[in-house]
Amino acid sequence: MGMASPRTTKQTESKMKIKPNRTNCIMAAFITVVALCTTMATAYADNLGNGYISNVVGAGECAVITQTGNSHKWDIQAGGTYTVTLTIPVADCDPLSQIGVIVHNSVGGNIYVLADQTIARTINGVPYNDYQFTVTLGGQCETMPIEYCTHNAAGQPANLPGTGLFAQGPNSYDVYDGGDGHTGHLRIATFDESCSVTGNPSCQGQATPTPTPCTASIQACKYYDTDAGKTGASGKPLLAWPFCLTSLTNTAFSPVQQTSSDGSCTTFGNLGPGTYVVTEGSATGFFGTTNSSTITIDHCGQTVTVNFGNYCTVPSGGLTLGFWSNKNGNKIITGNANGTGTTLLPAVVTLLNSCQMRNANGSVKTFTTSYSDFRSWLLSATATNMAYMLSAQMAALKLDVYFNKTDGGAFDLCSSMTVNSLISTACDQLAMDGNTVAGNPTRVAQEMLKNCIDAINNGGPVVPVTPCNHSSASVSCGQ
Repeated sequence: MGMASPRTTKQTESKMKIKPNRTNCIMAAFITVVALCTTMATAYADNLGNGYISNVVGAGECAVITQTGNSHKWDIQAGGTYTVTLTIPVADCDPLSQIGVIVHNSVGGNIYVLADQTIARTINGVPYNDYQFTVTLGGQCETMPIEYCTHNAAGQPANLPGTGLFAQGPNSYDVYDGGDGHTGHLRIATFDESCSVTGNPSCQGQATPTPTPCTASIQACKYYDTDAGKTGASGKPLLAWPFCLTSLTNTAFSPVQQTSSDGSCTTFGNLGPGTYVVTEGSATGFFGTTNSSTITIDHCGQTVTVNFGNYCTVPSGGLTLGFWSNKNGNKIITGNANGTGTTLLPAVVTLLNSCQMRNANGSVKTFTTSYSDFRSWLLSATATNMAYMLSAQMAALKLDVYFNKTDGGAFDLCSSMTVNSLISTACDQLAMDGNTVAGNPTRVAQEMLKNCIDAINNGGPVVPVTPCNHSSASVSCGQ
């Protein structure tokens, strides 16, 4: 495939050429063994392009953006292997699939590579292309400016210093915000175990250090999802829950299984850059709101936390309209041991009158101590007026909660609210409209509430406040 000649910005051809004082540079390198001479650094500024070094990722080594004055440098480890991304405006050179790149260093020697085009992007309205290359350092030291779009007379990528443009540093720690207007460098540094820079050694008398192992980590945390993932609110920790970590990018990585402990979290440490998948275990009766999570580690020292929610369901314990109108219900709400009581307990009357329940004609029902009146009202309910049917179901649910048959704090999957909130919402609906016959727009909402309450009164599933037993939790973490 033919390649067009690289374009330049409004610079003249003479400005594209680097003309350092080679004698002075060589002498400086011979005497002091420094990385770069002053005249060459000046030449870089003359050839400064609009492309910049947007990302640097080590193969287990540290890579950190450091601001020096108004410029930004990428501090890296000597002797390491790095994947470098250059973000270059289309106007700097033709958008070829590959471009020539030279990593300059007078002591360790220049490194020439081909960079592959990866992503097209727009920054502040200007079209850019990302180019990526991998470089393994040898004896390079101190700073290493990067020249891109180097080419021969035919416009093909070539190892010809001075034919391209020098990359800038990133404008800020937001690496996709353009260049900083200064020559960008890779710069040799030393680091502590958390990849914090501890120094920038000079070339003279420096041996190539062994790269510090990568200390990136992924923390997986487990919690009891008390509202079944409806709002994303987390609940109580679920201890002793197993997780499995696998890698999508490293075929030599062996799956790791760990179990959550203190605070319901476990940490997978000593991870190199790459893409990983954390998979949670499963337990009988539990449902996962998040079963797996894919995480990309792109630099050492990075810590990523992923949260996993699970919930279980149990029968609500609710009792039907039939129960509260038979002898068993009578025993509870009248206090009569034989189930033949005729007078409702005062607390029951207060409970029933705490909400504006409705009669068939839409009027407010006022309960007295008469058990027979309550029973007749309860069993006569129909959905002709939906407010009447909702009232009857809610009366049963209020009795369920008051007499500890149903936990008011449990989460109802049908209505996506707690049982107590469901009761409160139904009361509000009844206060707003008590005669919801066919054609009334409020009828639909009241019918939904009635159906959810009916399900609870028939023992339907709810999410309990306290987690179910999960001692059976396990995970498949095959090799």
